[in-house]
Formats: sequence, structure tokens, C-alpha cells
Amino acid sequence: MRLRTFTAVDMPSAMKLVREALGDNAVILSTDSKAGSRNITVTAAVEEEEEELPSLRRGAANAAIQKKQNWIASPSARNDESLINDIKFELQNTLRFHNIPEILIAKLLQKLTNTDYLDIIEKGRSTEELFRPALERLLSRSFVFDPLRFSTADLRLMLVGTTGIGKTLTIAKLATKLALDNQSLAVITTDNSRAGGIEQLQAFTNILNIELQIANGRTELENIVKSLPARTRILIDTAGCSPYNHNEFKELKSIASIAGIEPVLVLPAGGDSLEAIDMLEIFSELPIKRILVTRTDSARRFGSILSAAMAHGLSFCNISRTSSIMDSVQPLDPAILAQLLLKYKG
Repeated sequence: MRLRTFTAVDMPSAMKLVREALGDNAVILSTDSKAGSRNITVTAAVEEEEEELPSLRRGAANAAIQKKQNWIASPSARNDESLINDIKFELQNTLRFHNIPEILIAKLLQKLTNTDYLDIIEKGRSTEELFRPALERLLSRSFVFDPLRFSTADLRLMLVGTTGIGKTLTIAKLATKLALDNQSLAVITTDNSRAGGIEQLQAFTNILNIELQIANGRTELENIVKSLPARTRILIDTAGCSPYNHNEFKELKSIASIAGIEPVLVLPAGGDSLEAIDMLEIFSELPIKRILVTRTDSARRFGSILSAAMAHGLSFCNISRTSSIMDSVQPLDPAILAQLLLKYKG
């Protein structure tokens, strides 16, 4: 294995140096940014056999495929160090497929130690046996998973987020589950400005035989919440809000700070990672702790939700997979998240 250390002013510059010196198959082993210094130091490695096959770095697909087939055919012939590097390489490629910024990829890969990799290797030798558990362990180490607890009487949620991301549909799904479980439930909407917003949710609540209550502003919402019995589950739908519209965000910030109500951010899959990070920079002014993911059935890349959660320290709670009301909002965990990341990756 050829090992080299690179120093640059930022992660993209460091990655450029790594690729120029070691090629696209280099594996990032560690990153370091010392206090008081603006530079970042990256340690990367490439297998010695890559030096003997320069055509592989130039994109010789047949050689790369043959190399991988040889590994699958006789994995026991490879030593642990080589297996660890292969797993790291696959993890790195998977995260890059989902358009996660390089600096966050480097931080994610640091979550697993050599002890973790050796533990995984002891339990299997095939590609599937090694890589998927490594990805799941990486996700469990990197993110907090805190699903909604429908059985608790203090389930009082307000869904917030931008326009057209599935907040109303998700409220309908949550209401359906609670109603089928015979839970005491109140559904409230503050979305009184969007054409058809109230009617869309009311169509669902009528079927469930639940009265839809409408709140025009913070004072009305507070009064409705205070009037409900203590053990009533509460679901609040809000109007879509652009975090860059000062008036919209000011209004949302006012109602999202009502005591006893947890605002949960609804974040659709498939967006731009940097845009999601920027957007959450503003939404994080609200007392949000959890992200509920929607639109996973119409997205191939999930870097935006991973990047946003990691950059702002938010937990994942649940996931909405389809537009069907009867398809419940499922708890999100490392195994389900790994399944999403691997679904469309070649």
C-alpha cells in the first residue's frame, strides 16, 4: 500500500491533490484540522498494485471489474488490511454517489475504527456480508434515530417545512394511524392562505370522523391547544414556508414556539446537499430536533437529508415512502437508511 499525506487550505483542494497524486481509487484514511490553523491535512492511500496498472487509474473499466470479480471469487486470499481498504473505498463511493460534500464524507468515514472493520470482517467475507453491515454501522455511529412514539399521550406535533413537500399528506397518514389505533386525537391546521389547503386535509379528517380545527395565528392556536384534554394527541399542519421570506418565517417562528408542541421538520429526499444545509441554517432557529423524511419514492440520491442532519445535529424520526394514505409513516433506522442509499447505486 502506498501512503501519502497532503495539506491544503480546504477539503476540495486536498481532494484534488489526492486524486492528482494517487488517482481516483485512493482511499481517505484520515483528516485533521488543527486548532488555530486554516489548513486541513488528509492522509490517503492506494494499493501498490495500482502503481503497476496505471491504465486502471485512467478508467480501464474491464480491469477494474476483473479486480472486483477476483475479490468476490476468492475473498479469503486477501488479508484484513486489504479488505478494510476495499470496504472504505466502497463506502466512499456510495457517499459520493449521493452527492455528499467531501468534507462531510471525510468526517463520516472517521466514525468507524479499524476495530469496527475487523469485527465486521470476522462475521463474513462476501461483498454483501462485509459492505452492508459496514454502511449500517457507519450510519448508526453518525446519526441519531429517534422515531415518533404513537402510544405516548404527549404526542403533540407540528409539521413545518417548505411548500409542496408532503406535510399535509403526512398529517393525514399520522391521523389515520392514530384513529385506527383508537387514540384520542385533534387535528389542527394553520394553512389558511394556500388555495385548497384546508379542503385537502378536511377531506381526510371527514373520512376519519375527526373535526378539523382551524387556527388563524398564534393566539387562536394557543387557545385551541389549551382547550384540549390533557391526553389528547395533537397534529398541527402549517403553511409551507420559505426560510428566505422574512414575513413567512417570522409567522412560522411565532407559532412554532408554543409550549408543549414539538415542531418537526419535514425534509424531502432528492434535493441539493448544500442547499439543504443552507436552508436548515435558518430553520434551526426554530426549536426543531427531528427530521421526518418524505418523497423517498421519487428520489435516487439522499445526500441532502444526510448532509443537513449531520451539519446541524438533528435526529431522524420517520419516513414517508409513498403517497398512499394507508402506507404508514415508518420509523427510520440505520437498516432502512442503508437500504435507501443502496437502492439505486450501481
